[in-house]
Amino acid sequence: MAKPFPEVAPELQRPEFESMVHMLAHAAKDHPDHTAIISGENEITFADYYACVAGMAHNLIAMGAKGERVIVLKANSIETAVAANAVWAAGAQVIMFNPLYTENELQPLVKDASPTVILCDSVHEEVLAPLAEANGVTHFYTFEDEQIAIDQWRGNRDLKLPEPMPNSTDLALLAYTGGTTGLPKGAIHTHAMMLAMAKAMDGLYSTPIAGDIWLNVAPVSHIWGWCVSLVAPMYGCNTVVLVPKFIPDVVVSEIARTKATIFAGGPSVIYNALLAVPTLRETDLSQLRLCLGGGSAFADATIAAWQDATGNTVHELWGMSEAAPLSGNPNDRPNKIGSVGLPCVMTEVEAVDPETGSDVMPVDEAGELRIRGPQMITSYWNRPDETSSAIRDGWLYTGDIGYIDELGRITIVDRKKDMVNVGGYNVFPREIDEVLFAHPDIQEAAAIGVPDSHRGEAIQAFVVLADGVNPTSEELLDYCQGKLAKFKVPSEIHIVESLPKTPAAKIDKLALKKSFEQG
Repeated sequence: MAKPFPEVAPELQRPEFESMVHMLAHAAKDHPDHTAIISGENEITFADYYACVAGMAHNLIAMGAKGERVIVLKANSIETAVAANAVWAAGAQVIMFNPLYTENELQPLVKDASPTVILCDSVHEEVLAPLAEANGVTHFYTFEDEQIAIDQWRGNRDLKLPEPMPNSTDLALLAYTGGTTGLPKGAIHTHAMMLAMAKAMDGLYSTPIAGDIWLNVAPVSHIWGWCVSLVAPMYGCNTVVLVPKFIPDVVVSEIARTKATIFAGGPSVIYNALLAVPTLRETDLSQLRLCLGGGSAFADATIAAWQDATGNTVHELWGMSEAAPLSGNPNDRPNKIGSVGLPCVMTEVEAVDPETGSDVMPVDEAGELRIRGPQMITSYWNRPDETSSAIRDGWLYTGDIGYIDELGRITIVDRKKDMVNVGGYNVFPREIDEVLFAHPDIQEAAAIGVPDSHRGEAIQAFVVLADGVNPTSEELLDYCQGKLAKFKVPSEIHIVESLPKTPAAKIDKLALKKSFEQG
């Protein structure tokens, strides 16, 4: 078993909070004039943040939100952050959907969530208004409506949060999973779980009080974006820069303009896109001290190029909608490339036999990773069967295959559901991805398993080439044959213009597989 990372040093420990709302109240009291959020040309202090949350929360209570669920659909912004905290202050549970979702994707989610209130930007009004009506949601507002327009509360230091404030066991967040194997599931988080998320991040990357500036590009609707936008920064009374849309050259400029010290980039595709920005290497990023990654495998070449361009390595973390973060590479010790590091504080991780689900695997042998800790959920929304399958005997079975080395560091091999059986041999497509990633002419790669009449299943690989190069599929297959056992070598390598992505910027292997099978 991988042992949890040591507790935070006493001098760096934060106060204990009963809820996320108590955390905001503390920041507003101790650092009222400190900048809480930057979004484009807009900024808000902790005092004004508190006032806007209080004003909106009272209105939400008047709408009947207390004890219910509220959907918030808007790109990263000050309004998004205010709305999330206002929902909590109103004693309700927040649900955030990705602003990139289509009507087809939103329809089953709105029905499943059964909200009392929907808040969105004007861009999504045309799509959400009919869904609200169809699901009996009587309170539907855009952020331009006077009931929730935040500017009316800025500067009002007389506003107070509603009483009573939430307690630690109150429901806080319904985080929908990625849905790559069917309808997304709503992972239920309490305030205690949110606070454990904050402690877990702080245990890995403790920040000076009001001393760091985080910059996040991931949608706050994603658990990664949520953690590095609304949870971790506020725990240290830090500033967070919210980028509404990922435009690589704009992000590089924003890191420099805002003097961000922590870049929460996320998947490798984000870092690769920034590395392609011509001005990256001439931009002054000297204030940047910590870069965080997760959600997809990183090629050694990507991390080396980022180190060369910015002077920073990428510290990989591991988490999921059901629990985050689970582990990470701390910034006060050597970074193991390819590993997702050590378990977070108060977190246990074991690699167990995928068949038995209980026999612990030896050191360096792969098994399904199971975890337990205060940041993990205990159930899914309205999904008792999925709950009993994923959470057994107090352990959350992650579906990730990985191994733990002699120092307790965790390496993810692949998703359990992605494992391919080629002629009786278990093959993990991610291993093939990483071999292809390492080729200097390849920018992106994805391997999948497909039915095969001879071997049961076979590997098909898809690659996007770097600019200015032109290797053939045959040359890339020859390269793989020198790096992989024969049964792992792809049957074919397809050179494509682009790979499908999920809203979280991960390569969508399910969509890739469907596209291949449809011809």
